[in-house]
Amino acid sequence: MSAFCLGLAGRASAPAEPDSACCMELPAAVADAVGSPAATALVSFPGGPGELELALEEELALLAAGERPSDLGEHSQAEVGPPAEGSGLQPPPAQDPELLSVIRQKEKDLVLAARLGKALLERNQDMSRQYEQMHKELTDKLEHLEQEKHELRRRFENREGEWEGRVSELESDVKQLQDELERQQVHLREADREKTRAVQELSEQNQRLLDQLSR
Repeated sequence: MSAFCLGLAGRASAPAEPDSACCMELPAAVADAVGSPAATALVSFPGGPGELELALEEELALLAAGERPSDLGEHSQAEVGPPAEGSGLQPPPAQDPELLSVIRQKEKDLVLAARLGKALLERNQDMSRQYEQMHKELTDKLEHLEQEKHELRRRFENREGEWEGRVSELESDVKQLQDELERQQVHLREADREKTRAVQELSEQNQRLLDQLSR
């Protein structure tokens, strides 16, 4: 891992000279990287490919920085030189360019998957907050509508009671007026009879007076 991070640090600091064997292995590694799930998710990443590549480079630089103390030890051991033939120590195996390319691609896939997971989690949290806010607003609106409905029903019941009382009063007034009208009609009929009787009496008195005068 430390040797791999040395290769990453060298890649982040200065461009390495192209190697013929590495260039021969790059097309296959690139083809595998293009078909990976992380590369497929790169199309829908919100920041776009440029921002994602920059973020990946920064992440790889941080990973390389985390391995530098052990790398410095290896550099110091490498500066000492290869072990002597009689020392009994075996030289370190040569790094396989294809293996390094696969490991680097896996590192990129892991970083990309982590970033995508974080972005999806944040988006899910945002959607959850929006849903809770909408649910709260809808609940408040329903409660307000229920209160208005209750208030309107109470006012209608009050008005209905007032109307019923008013109708009852009007019906009572009409009954009283009808009774009064009937009494007045009775009085008028009696007055007519009295008038008729008085006229008849006057007529009889006049007739008697005329009869007396004629004698």
